[in-house]
Amino acid sequence: MVKLITIFLAALLVVGSQSLNIGKVGGYTDHPELIENSNIKALVKYAAEYLTSTDNLILDEIKITRVQTQLVNGINYKLEFTAQSVNGHNKLTTCEAVIYERFDSTRKITSAQCN
Repeated sequence: MVKLITIFLAALLVVGSQSLNIGKVGGYTDHPELIENSNIKALVKYAAEYLTSTDNLILDEIKITRVQTQLVNGINYKLEFTAQSVNGHNKLTTCEAVIYERFDSTRKITSAQCN
């Protein structure tokens, strides 16, 4: 019974990923069409808030430059963005964040950094 449920869920995941056009299982896929997506903007804001709390880095004028997705047991979003570092003399900085989002919309930042 467990095997049958596992096979069904795996098939559902593959079919669902194709209908959502999220990408293939395994590697990252570029999605330039998602740069203006409201969910992606919310994820970048979440990453910026994380960087404020962990690195004391206050970011303003955020611009998303690249969106990639990886289908796992949920979706990894690899987001690249530029921003002005308010506490760094308004210096332009480039950031990358990887955010894991489960299918129940639970989010977790797996990495985030700025140069």
